Amino acid sequence: MYSAERPPEWPDGVRAISIDGTSFIGVHTETGELYWDGKKVVIQKPVTLGSFERALAILAAVGTFGVFILDLGRLMGWWKG
Repeated sequence: MYSAERPPEWPDGVRAISIDGTSFIGVHTETGELYWDGKKVVIQKPVTLGSFERALAILAAVGTFGVFILDLGRLMGWWKG
């Protein structure tokens, strides 16, 4: 079921799946959920940003874009600076 070889950067105890081991993988036809050996594979929910973090990310993105425009303007000779 498992391959004898594994990449050295993988954690101890983690092994690659052999060709025979792929028969343990299943997908629910209606929900698309992943199953391993008949047991549902649990996937953690993604991290979501709160209002403050979202506003901070937007400000950082706008500031980064502003610096890009300034540098592009200097490069293109639109203004001196």
